[in-house]
Amino acid sequence: MFLNNIVYEVKLLKRSHWLFILLASTLVLFAYATFNGEKNVEKRLSDIAVAQDELNKKDSIVRATLVDIEKGKELNIPYYQLPSEPMVIGYRHPRLAVMQPQALSFISTGQSDMYTHFKSPTVYGNNFALDYSEMVNPVQLLFGNFDLAFVIIYILPLIIIAFTFNTLSKEKELGTLRLLAAQPRAITTWLIQKIIIRYVLFTGITLVVLLMSIAVFSKQGFSDMPNVLGLILLIAAYIGFWFVLALIVNLKINDSSKNALTLIGLWLLIVLVLPATINQIGNTLYPTPSRLKMINEIRLIKKENEDKQNEIMSEYLRTHPELAQESDDLKLGFWHNYFASEKVMEDKTKPLLAEYDIQLKKQQNLINKFMYVSPAIIMQKALNNIAGTSEQHYNDYKKQVFEFSSTWRNYLVPLLFKNQKITSVIFNELPHFEYKNRIKNNVWINVGGITAISLLVVLLFIGKNLKEKSAKKLLV
Repeated sequence: MFLNNIVYEVKLLKRSHWLFILLASTLVLFAYATFNGEKNVEKRLSDIAVAQDELNKKDSIVRATLVDIEKGKELNIPYYQLPSEPMVIGYRHPRLAVMQPQALSFISTGQSDMYTHFKSPTVYGNNFALDYSEMVNPVQLLFGNFDLAFVIIYILPLIIIAFTFNTLSKEKELGTLRLLAAQPRAITTWLIQKIIIRYVLFTGITLVVLLMSIAVFSKQGFSDMPNVLGLILLIAAYIGFWFVLALIVNLKINDSSKNALTLIGLWLLIVLVLPATINQIGNTLYPTPSRLKMINEIRLIKKENEDKQNEIMSEYLRTHPELAQESDDLKLGFWHNYFASEKVMEDKTKPLLAEYDIQLKKQQNLINKFMYVSPAIIMQKALNNIAGTSEQHYNDYKKQVFEFSSTWRNYLVPLLFKNQKITSVIFNELPHFEYKNRIKNNVWINVGGITAISLLVVLLFIGKNLKEKSAKKLLV
């Protein structure tokens, strides 16, 4: 009987041109979204390449200048610009800290349109307070980016609603439901079979189109097969959730117009209202401290350190005897005083930065607690994690830049205090930044979460009454 149902359903969908509509719509949407996402990644790579090329040109000039200095040639360069001085390298020629895109970054723009992907931390300035945000078009931020995440989370459910809202009610309106009710099988079983058949067809077409789009428009999409598999499972689970809702609405309401309105209302609630509400609650309960206030307090701490410069320097040399050994005959200047006070500066500003980070973590924890209220939130976070464009990824990138900044200073400061010059050999051995993706995707947890929500919805709404739904009630 199930095989007959498959044949009947496929014929019905062919005659209604739904298979063609589904294939054409998903093909256009997925192809354009993949193309657009890949273009964003290419722009990101282009910006990085320009910055890297500029750094390479400067490095070539520095190497040539260092060779001339080592050969004893006279250079028409001021002392404060000689690359043989450690602080000239540390301030004027810092290394580039680049956050390279992941293989599947084209899937979701995430936070990549808000934050920069390369920084050059110097030995001077408060690198922990660097601004990582970029100037972007506010209109684009308002409407977002047309990427695969947008198509999957927002548009696919609408297509599913159009595909399933009258699965049962259409049979009732055409008068064929009475004939089906006369058959020796339960109407609910027949409906579940129809929903399963449509789910398999819909998911199969969607995934085939997705893989085709990645193969055509993405250069490195299939280089990360574990995440591609995770993406497939996430989409299958998310589609399954919406088909479960369609099944429940068809059984409970069984009227085409009411079914459509109910499913659209659920779409608005799950995709738009719940995520916005949870985000607003997080901002209200855990507001972040004023950045302007933090900057003003940092300036006050700097002023206080300047007034106590001699005391700070003496304490610094006592706690760093390896630097004080060769500093007896060394004239202490601006840079020596600066690095002596920088440690004090960081210690005093830690509580300010910690307060800012704590509030952000509280907001994130609140979202994580309520993310399972809406599968749309789960999908957005999951797709951002796969793409490497989530808030967590950029926060971790900031941490890695700060860690590299400390490494950069710790490499050059001893050279300053020991009055050691930069040579071409030392320049080639300078520390380099390498970004590492340290954020876990948790794909299986997210897939399990969406599947669990679907099962819970089934148990709550139609679990016990599934077999009790009589044909008479469906015909009313």
